[in-house]
Amino acid sequence: MHWFYLIAAVSAEVVGTTLMKFLVSAGQLAQGTLAAIFMVAMAYLFLGKATLRIPVALANAFWEGLGMILIALASLYLLDESISTIQAVGIGVALLGIVIINYGHHQQEQER
Repeated sequence: MHWFYLIAAVSAEVVGTTLMKFLVSAGQLAQGTLAAIFMVAMAYLFLGKATLRIPVALANAFWEGLGMILIALASLYLLDESISTIQAVGIGVALLGIVIINYGHHQQEQER
């Protein structure tokens, strides 16, 4: 269940950020800001539930990394923005960081 909460946290962040961009681009600054605040608050509530069972370092790396990747993809496919080569490399490095932190967590669990 804790991984469900973590996925929900990531989803809330991605939806909030993407919705904010859509609304602000349509001239609805207040609505976009409120949508972002609400969805980020939901993301933190879900993240808090996830960290009851998932170590904070692992949960935060997963949340930030996957959220960044999904927001980059949303900006590319839904918002007609572009991603430069250096940005794509950065996303790849972030993904590698998530994998390394996850591996370290599993290694730590096996030692216990």
